[in-house]
Amino acid sequence: MADDDGAKARLEAAVQRLESALGRVAEQDGAGSADLSQLRLELDRRDSELAALRAERDQLSQTLADTRAEAASLQGAMDAVSTRLDKAINSVHALLEE
Repeated sequence: MADDDGAKARLEAAVQRLESALGRVAEQDGAGSADLSQLRLELDRRDSELAALRAERDQLSQTLADTRAEAASLQGAMDAVSTRLDKAINSVHALLEE
């Protein structure tokens, strides 16, 4: 869960940087083709970073779902073992009382 939160934070930071870069483009409207080219490169890098963070988020989400399913399965097994142990203890008590 902490990894998922970290991925979300990194994704939000990447979006923030992307929005900042777009804001600079709007402020420097007509500032020159070199600046525009540099900003386009930065935007491409941010898009790539955003795609990577989304992929990481999806992978972490799947890992979390798998872990939750495994925990539910283990809980079921633990409940079954607990029930069997209770029955065995009750049987021993019944034998001792005879």
